[in-house]
Amino acid sequence: MSTFTYIYNIQGEVKLLDTLNYTLDEFKANPKGCYPNWNTENMYASDTMYECPLLVDGSIREMTKYEKYKKGLYELLENEVEYKGDILILEPGQYLENGEIKSKDKIEGTRVEWNWTTHEWEEKATNLEIVQAQYRDYEGMDTPSTLEEMKQQDPALVAEYLNMMIELRGLIYTLSTSEQQPVGYTAIQIPTPSESLKKFKNKFNLTR
Repeated sequence: MSTFTYIYNIQGEVKLLDTLNYTLDEFKANPKGCYPNWNTENMYASDTMYECPLLVDGSIREMTKYEKYKKGLYELLENEVEYKGDILILEPGQYLENGEIKSKDKIEGTRVEWNWTTHEWEEKATNLEIVQAQYRDYEGMDTPSTLEEMKQQDPALVAEYLNMMIELRGLIYTLSTSEQQPVGYTAIQIPTPSESLKKFKNKFNLTR
């Protein structure tokens, strides 16, 4: 129980008037003695301090986030929208359009993030991060037994794999020594594995 009593004005705008160093029971036993200006018609005493008090049916409570928002006391976060008389927290990929909640599937990428302003998924990784991630994704297959299995399936697959790994290593070295790391695939050509190589890698991951 609070050792303080909070006096609120309830005539017009509800606001805190004073904080008294009395418990609520002590105040109720002698209101005028504890607070000479006490007026039962215009004031309300509580043992709770409210940041944004609201008078409802003769009692004071804290405003909801939506009530604060409607009174200009709360600013919506980037992932919050006003929806059906309340504030809805959206998940990445969701957005409000013409009163409807819509969503977009997340794109593939290394460090994909949702842009709450444009309502688009965006690749935020640098080219170096993208190349390093792709190299790590495939380097586990660089073993004699895996290369032999790849060769038995399709000799061209081995050549593609080795050439891609050599190219990725060269890109990692080049980008690591570069001062600027542009985002995305626009500035450099990053090797794209064929569907056959992707399938082999997925199969390989299942057996690891």
